[in-house]
Amino acid sequence: LNLIDENKIDGKFIKNLDHGCGIPDKALFRKELPLMLEKLQGRKSFMQENSISYPCGNKVFTFKDVGDKFELEIKD
Repeated sequence: LNLIDENKIDGKFIKNLDHGCGIPDKALFRKELPLMLEKLQGRKSFMQENSISYPCGNKVFTFKDVGDKFELEIKD
């Protein structure tokens, strides 16, 4: 954990030290999405209608869009 003083925040990416650090979603995705996609490259994901599954280790995580919520199913 790297603790910083609030006066050291540049305001460009991290805006404040509140929960979420005031980071805009767009900026977060612009910064982190390419790294996440690179890590997932070559992995198998199984897309079905209204759900997507990701194998990880010896488990499969399936996210389902059910009505107005998402459900997570974890299979060994």
